Amino acid sequence: MATRVMNRCGVLTGCRGVLSGVLAFMLAGAAIAADPLPPKAAGGSTNAAQEIGFRTDTGPAAGPARDAGLECLGQLRQRRSNEINGSRWGVSCHWIADEHPLDVEQQLEHLSALGAKWAFLVPDWDRIEQEKGQYAWNTPSHRLDDIVAGLARRKIMPIIQIYGGNRLYMPAAPDPNKRQLADAAKLLDDPPVRQAWHRFLEALVRRYQPHVKVWEIWNEPNGPWFWQTPTSVQAYGRMVKVVSETIRRVQPEAVILAGSTANVPLDYLQAFLASEGAERFDHWSVHPYGDLPEAADARIRDAREVLRAQGKSPVLWQSECGFPSSADTGGWGYGGPWDETKHAKWVLRRLLSDAALDMQASIYFVLHDYPSLLEGGPNRGRMGTNRKGLYRWGSWQRKPAAHAFAHLSSLLDDRFESVAAASPVGFEITAPGSLAAPKRELIKTYRLKHKLSGQPALVYWLGVPMATKFQPARVTLMWSGADLVRPVLVDLLDGRVYALPHEAPSGQLRLENLPLADSPLVVCSRDAVELAVQE
Repeated sequence: MATRVMNRCGVLTGCRGVLSGVLAFMLAGAAIAADPLPPKAAGGSTNAAQEIGFRTDTGPAAGPARDAGLECLGQLRQRRSNEINGSRWGVSCHWIADEHPLDVEQQLEHLSALGAKWAFLVPDWDRIEQEKGQYAWNTPSHRLDDIVAGLARRKIMPIIQIYGGNRLYMPAAPDPNKRQLADAAKLLDDPPVRQAWHRFLEALVRRYQPHVKVWEIWNEPNGPWFWQTPTSVQAYGRMVKVVSETIRRVQPEAVILAGSTANVPLDYLQAFLASEGAERFDHWSVHPYGDLPEAADARIRDAREVLRAQGKSPVLWQSECGFPSSADTGGWGYGGPWDETKHAKWVLRRLLSDAALDMQASIYFVLHDYPSLLEGGPNRGRMGTNRKGLYRWGSWQRKPAAHAFAHLSSLLDDRFESVAAASPVGFEITAPGSLAAPKRELIKTYRLKHKLSGQPALVYWLGVPMATKFQPARVTLMWSGADLVRPVLVDLLDGRVYALPHEAPSGQLRLENLPLADSPLVVCSRDAVELAVQE
């Protein structure tokens, strides 16, 4: 019997290569089951935040490259936020300041472990101003000071959304997420309410401007869900005008996001560009939800052209997107055939689609599962759990999507830059896998360049509905002019890194027998990849 040992990817191998099957998968999962503790401070001591551990989980979903017969070099090292200089990747932390069983520092450590460089926050005017004219920025029910300071220590940039009402000035009416809804007419046209709102906004910006540079105005104004009374796009345009004027009186260099639309409605954008707010924003932001991660891509391209035609920045921000990890989710997505593997694939594909569309930021919703009304099924209208989180509700266990996000943020940060498709990339499908007849036009790609070395990189995947179990197709990649040194394949789903045998005849890189699946794979230079240190 051949001797079998654990290789650098935690998979049993022998003289005939990788041992496939359930045993190998179980052992690989066990090898990466626990999230690492934050590093100790100099001298061996730890502070309170650094003593926080992470609960074990089942590890990432198995990536499509595991059975491709490639030499596994090891595991991509997951980097914390303070180890990453910058990137477009962020996480929505809507309620992180609110009272929670886990304290602020623990929640922020979970966020930092993902490598996120942006955190999306929604300050609650109703909790901050509970006596007229008095602002309590850091109370047990809403620790906004602690959150902003904690993000700054971890080198995570906050984005603050201006949203919500206050029971001191308008009737109490909670939104689906238990924030107080606002009546736009009162905010804009009722003098005492308008003055109180402006005072609060000015105080908010003045207090947090040292750490907050980006402000988004409202949440999904194109729908009825986040207003007390129906509000027109013209009224929203007026709101953008007055809010941006208030912000820039205090912080002239502020970046103003308008839109924040549910999906990518072109008619709403066009109407907004005819409103009073058209000259008072820097970037348009969108929320591209959908069963298929790439469903909104064509509309995003159209939105860019609408903005460009009006002399506006065509660079959009993706300020919210999410997908459930199970069918019994609250909020959008109830009843679908979802699971945690499909969830992880969706997250990678949507965020990489944002990057390929040159989005300035790409924000995943949300950090952890949370209580939410069910929108379907026999218990419709009752309280359930919104299961779009990267961490599970209550236990704070990492879902496979959290691992996938961490792999993405650890590899494709601002050491890379997007590049146009200057040289052709061709795929020859040599085995169909799960698809009877995969078409080359279904292959999605995103091309980058490593800034320091100039080495190219390519991300590719199949733009088909996600499957829990997907037999990868096999392809030969032909990449003209790609002078790639020591090429490797990085599987973003499970973080494994593989050496790639290659040929480069006549200036064309040729990589044979590559896996092609419904989750993204990265071809890049080994020099751009940092492997985890083996214990």
